Amino acid sequence: MPTCTLQVRLDADLRKEADELFTSAGMDLSSAVRLFLRQSVIRRRLPFEVVTANPDPFWSETNQRELRESIAALERGEGVRHELIDV
Repeated sequence: MPTCTLQVRLDADLRKEADELFTSAGMDLSSAVRLFLRQSVIRRRLPFEVVTANPDPFWSETNQRELRESIAALERGEGVRHELIDV
């Protein structure tokens, strides 16, 4: 199978941290990128959950659980109407 070259521009610190991480796992950066691409193609999506350093609290598990419970209560007819107020 013919091969091709992929060039990626990235922050030097990110490159260093990634090199250290993958070296400790027994692979080089090129192997890690190939693994990522292969798993993405096999799964037809990103092979991991995307997270951020400062996640939006709206999407936290606690808030999502509260929202699901509130929706269920409304569907059971247990909702209470409130007027919107200016804060």
